[in-house]
Amino acid sequence: GRYYGINVSKIRSFEDYNKYKVIRNDTVKSVFLDGYIQYHNAVVPIINIEKWLGIFTPENNYYEYMVCEYNQHMVAFPIMGINNIFNIPIGDLQKPDQMFEDVITYNTIVEIGGHDEICLVLDVESLVTDTFGMGSVESGDNDDLANMKRVLIAEDSKAARAIIDGIMGETPLDYQVFHDGQEIIEYLDRLDDAALAEVGIVITDLEMPRKDGYQVLRHIRESSRLGHIPVVVNTSMSNEGVAKKVLELGAKGFIPKTDPENFVKQIREHIL
Repeated sequence: GRYYGINVSKIRSFEDYNKYKVIRNDTVKSVFLDGYIQYHNAVVPIINIEKWLGIFTPENNYYEYMVCEYNQHMVAFPIMGINNIFNIPIGDLQKPDQMFEDVITYNTIVEIGGHDEICLVLDVESLVTDTFGMGSVESGDNDDLANMKRVLIAEDSKAARAIIDGIMGETPLDYQVFHDGQEIIEYLDRLDDAALAEVGIVITDLEMPRKDGYQVLRHIRESSRLGHIPVVVNTSMSNEGVAKKVLELGAKGFIPKTDPENFVKQIREHIL
């Protein structure tokens, strides 16, 4: 009785659920991992969204796999069906109640069967992190980053912010994280010239409510006061088309979310 959504840019294909034989493997021990399928030349993990949401019942029938690409890795989600593809303006995406922020990035209204329905947009980064873990953040030699200018980061996913805190905690850099694009734009516009001179780099996600990463990038690049600040895009939409678009818009770098080594490498390259 509920509708869920993800960004269509992450979807590779929809596949017949009964066409694939499930491969069992207990290398990764997670209650959300149903196994693997052989998808073209890749072995792709099956992650069960309903188990993650706590609403799974054995009586539910799946009819399709939604194969998606996140951070240059593919995952398959068993689903009951596809309703539609909707073009939702950023302003129509609302932040969920705090009690749901671990699983939902935002909610919106869509028209289904002539009726307005609530669609809950899943925080798939959080789902993948809960399934496979955050990964280790190794402490490197970051002494060259001491006393550098400030790093400003826009990221709406709670799971991704936790990873970023782990990465940045291994550096001596002064940083600040903002929850969406509008928040970081308003902050930058309020800074006087002296404070603005202390900003060394902006790192932004693309998928965010109110103002997305594309709008953050355009705002900075088109501003006479902000245009000197290098912008790096950090996103789970890791396909070549997205990377090409943000670089054409003036981004200095592109990080598939969230690669600790590349994250610090991009900061070091542009802030120095």
